[in-house]
This record gives sequence, structure tokens and C-alpha cells, in this order.
Amino acid sequence: MKNPTKYKKKIVKKTDLTDEIKKKIREICKNHPKIKQKIKNIKDLEKKLYYAMVWEVTESQPLHILENFNKRGWRDHHLDHIYPISMGFKEKIPPVKVGNIKNLRFIPYTENLDKGFKITTESMNALRRIKRRRK
Repeated sequence: MKNPTKYKKKIVKKTDLTDEIKKKIREICKNHPKIKQKIKNIKDLEKKLYYAMVWEVTESQPLHILENFNKRGWRDHHLDHIYPISMGFKEKIPPVKVGNIKNLRFIPYTENLDKGFKITTESMNALRRIKRRRK
């Protein structure tokens, strides 16, 4: 028979970690309310935190210097992470690199929706740039 005390300790540690992740997500969303909408459908807490952290970095970038910034809008141009956030999470690339201005651009919304999380030649070039960055 398994020792119930050991089992309880593992649950407590996992619960503490879950609570800590939820706290970090809440903190980011409190400081950046738009992010809450972007991550609301992500179920995996670690992935949700990663996305929130990437968007936090993204929103702190000088987006106004990007081409087509003035066309930004839901039915016009979307902010695109050239190397997708989902692949950054999968490859364990730090959020500060995925959210960096060098990995961002504004593209027509239809193009962004079609692209999704596909890896393109442009994405691979962005990945090389991202990995070279020190921070």
C-alpha cells in the first residue's frame, strides 16, 4: 500500500505551483487588461502564463515604429509574431525574445489568420535572429 503522506505532499507542491502560476497571470492581466482577452481560451496554465509573458513584452515594445502601425485594427492589420508564440512555447524560447520588436510586424488580418502558427521561411529567419539576441 502506498504511503498517503507522500501522496499528499506531492499534491500540495503541485497546488502551490498552480497557485503561483495563476497569481503571475492575474498580475500580468491586471497591469495589461488587453492580455486577458488574448489568453482566455488557453487551458494549460503554463502555456497561458507563457503567452501572457510574451504579450506583456510585446505590448512594451515601441510598436509605433513598425510599418502599418497606423492601420492596426481587428478588421485591418493584426500584430503578428513572425515566429509564432506557440512555437516559442514548444521550443522553450524565452518570452522576451518572442515578444521582441524584431519578431513583430503588422500584416493584413486575413494573412495573419491564414498563417496561424505555421512555420514559414520568414519564421525560420526570425528564429535565427531571436536566438542570436542576447536578451
